[in-house]
Amino acid sequence: RRMVSGGGVSINKQKLVRPEQRITAVDFINNKYLLVQKGKKNYYLIRVKE
Repeated sequence: RRMVSGGGVSINKQKLVRPEQRITAVDFINNKYLLVQKGKKNYYLIRVKE
C-alpha cells in the first residue's frame, strides 16, 4: 500500500494511484500479459491463463 500511495508501482507503464484500484481486461497486453513495475528496477511480466 505504501508503494502504491508513493507512486512506486505501475502497470503497463501507468502508475497506480489508489491501492484499491482493480485490474480489468482492458489493462492486459494482447489479452494475455501484464507488465508490473515495482520501484525503479523490478519488472515482472505476468501471463494470464484463460
